[in-house]
Amino acid sequence: MILVLRILFYVQLLLGAGRFMGLIRNERVWETHFTLALVIAVLALVAFRGRAQEQAPGLVTAARLTPLLPLATGLAIFAGAAGGRAFVLLHILLALTALSLIEMASARLRKAGAGTKAG
Repeated sequence: MILVLRILFYVQLLLGAGRFMGLIRNERVWETHFTLALVIAVLALVAFRGRAQEQAPGLVTAARLTPLLPLATGLAIFAGAAGGRAFVLLHILLALTALSLIEMASARLRKAGAGTKAG
């Protein structure tokens, strides 16, 4: 499930980068960005719960909750409650931070899983 989360987040990142650079103009394709944001937030909450919390509690909790931040800022942009280039850049920065934490937590969990199998 974590692998699916990671793949979807990279697709999300590419869609967002394409939109930011003006390469994606089709609204149907752009709607995928919103749908993926919701799926990623739910997957992160589900994938990093339970046993994963025991392996690296602080990092896993951060990886579990940070996808909610770019989701919230993206919804604010979509609703027109916030805007401007600076807020969009904040949205991008939060998304990159969330992706980084997911990657670090994923690597930590893989390493912990390999250590328990060897022992």
